[in-house]
Amino acid sequence: MKHILPFLFLCLLLLPLFPALARGEVQKNVYLDTTLSMLEEDNPFLKRYGAITGEAIQARFPLGCPYFWGGRDVGKILQPSHPWQSTSDYYEMALPYLYGLDCVGLTRFAVTEAGYTKHPSISDMVNTKMYQQYALPETEGKSGAALSGLLEPGDLLAIRHYGGYHVAMYIGTLRDFGYTEEDLSESLRPYLLYPLIINNTVSADYYLRYERYLEDTYEYHVYPPDGGTVVSILDVDTKDADGTALTPLSGEQPYFLLDGYHLQTYDTSKDQSFRWLRWREPAQNSVSRPQATPAATQTAAAQASATPAPNAQETDEGTAVESSEDSFIEIMVSVP
Repeated sequence: MKHILPFLFLCLLLLPLFPALARGEVQKNVYLDTTLSMLEEDNPFLKRYGAITGEAIQARFPLGCPYFWGGRDVGKILQPSHPWQSTSDYYEMALPYLYGLDCVGLTRFAVTEAGYTKHPSISDMVNTKMYQQYALPETEGKSGAALSGLLEPGDLLAIRHYGGYHVAMYIGTLRDFGYTEEDLSESLRPYLLYPLIINNTVSADYYLRYERYLEDTYEYHVYPPDGGTVVSILDVDTKDADGTALTPLSGEQPYFLLDGYHLQTYDTSKDQSFRWLRWREPAQNSVSRPQATPAATQTAAAQASATPAPNAQETDEGTAVESSEDSFIEIMVSVP
């Protein structure tokens, strides 16, 4: 016994150095309530969250929340709509698509449901000179379990990649959702404690699901989304992935099979820059934004005049009139 006590004491001393190992199962959390409800019915993360917390969180949309270019209005989800710009490779202004949220639409919805203001543009969040009070500098250079131990559900990952911006939200690890090494395939087992993010992004599964749904629902042709709300695992070796899905634009998306679900991978090493933030701006305070230049304002006004009236409200929080030119571009290229 006297030999065991020093060992236990040493373990207690080392435990704070490995917070990911000290973490138990996921706890009820408003960020998780909101974002996981955007997944499709029978999604393993939604089901496990409900089983662990005892909360019967239902999928808001049986097939999941679709992606839509510049989509920010939760009330319009699943309505046929025309995108207000044609700058995406997939979305064309003249064609009707099924409405959903873009990456910013999902994360802003989550933070406002938690009682905070809409987070600022991704370009501002990536800027290390801005919002330093919400930044998590201790995460710099960290990955895997070391990174997970520094994060809380609801933390935002703001990304600047080559060609645009993206934002996602941390939700925990596979172990937080009750998985053990025995539950996972041999390929996924080493990543039990790696960070999981939820984001609205490209997904072949959403395209196929909604393609069938739209054929059965509308007499006229409505184009399916090129993605939707998915859970991704960060910074794994994609050589370990179980397979690769072809996206609507013929891109390749590696994934792991997890209880029949395609757990997509995301590699931040390929990004130009990224930054973790814990956004906690109280709802009663307004988020200050840089003023647009006269040229940007004129450009936005000209573009707005060409936008179909039913979709005019989609420019809210995204045009150069209200934000910076970077923020305006960000909406156009927010999917990696």
